[in-house]
Amino acid sequence: MKKLLLSIFLLSSSFAIHAGEGQQRLESFLDELSTMEATFMQTLHDARGELVERSDGKLWISRPGRFRLHYTNPYDQLYVADGEHIWMYDRDLEQVTVRPQTEALGGAPALLMTASEPLADNFTIEELGQHEGFHWLELKPKERDSNFDFVRLAIEDTTLRAMEMVDGFGQTTRLLFDDLARNTRLREDTFHFTPPPGVDVIGDY
Repeated sequence: MKKLLLSIFLLSSSFAIHAGEGQQRLESFLDELSTMEATFMQTLHDARGELVERSDGKLWISRPGRFRLHYTNPYDQLYVADGEHIWMYDRDLEQVTVRPQTEALGGAPALLMTASEPLADNFTIEELGQHEGFHWLELKPKERDSNFDFVRLAIEDTTLRAMEMVDGFGQTTRLLFDDLARNTRLREDTFHFTPPPGVDVIGDY
């Protein structure tokens, strides 16, 4: 599935930050987070840094364990995690794939936003410093079979503004969040999915 990630600048050791401040801000953001919705721009860069793809969409999260990710440009694809399964719907192909949520996500960055466990349980956290008003953090998964090498996060005050993931092939997926709203009331059916009539469904549920 598409990887949830985002933007970063090249940070140098000259950027100063109080020890643990970025992590405290991130943990404060997550501790106080029950729901979230935001628009996003996502880019994918290859190992040489060349732009491969750009897409836009909207994200909804309800903790713990549920999210809805809707890509609207340049294609229409929908991902819904209902707490038990993740549904992947490609409107152009008229195809739905469904898998157990724990199997589909594994150590994916989506778990950063939806899991209820402390970050330190699953990631080694490094403070990268402050740049252009953002506190930057790098999180490396403790699981060896993770599908990414590390994630970098940008925090402004106590709000997440950007994510970036680098995978084992050197590809970088970046997301920039906009119009982010926290702890608003979301409709319950936001995290429900029923395959439309006539589409092919791959997987059991």
